[in-house]
Amino acid sequence: MTSDRGDAQLRPALLRLWDRRDAFKPFAVAGVGAIVGGGVLASAIAAPAPTRHGVWAVAYLVLVLGVGQLVIGAGRVLLAAESPTPNRMRVAATAFNVSGAAIVLGVVTDHVVVFQLGSALLFGVLVESLYGVRHSARRGWPLVAYRLVIVVLIVSIPIGMLVTTAGRG
Repeated sequence: MTSDRGDAQLRPALLRLWDRRDAFKPFAVAGVGAIVGGGVLASAIAAPAPTRHGVWAVAYLVLVLGVGQLVIGAGRVLLAAESPTPNRMRVAATAFNVSGAAIVLGVVTDHVVVFQLGSALLFGVLVESLYGVRHSARRGWPLVAYRLVIVVLIVSIPIGMLVTTAGRG
């Protein structure tokens, strides 16, 4: 006979995510909003007159603030041994989105300090997201994929900082 916890782990991921929708909601709403915002930005601004900053902003909105945020939010909810509280997830989602806004604002307006502060906050959020699944309820490829996405984002921070600040005095 299996326990209720064991039975819950056998349910499909989307159903488990639905069961924890209050915790996932801040990441889901902001992630979908970023993807839609990236699409609007691409069609309204970047497509008619593409600029380096405009194309970069579209990619950042869709890939990091959109898809990345959905992966991080779902991973935290589904993979942590103990599901995080909705309040904890709201704080994490807020920090993630404030960091993203600072990064985009800093790049688009060429304010390096704003970009660097956003990058430092993003680094903290990503490290906390890794820490949140240190005692994962699940093993295997979902956990490896989740950790890999976060590591790729962490590695991209100093690369982005070097590229963004290259050639500045």
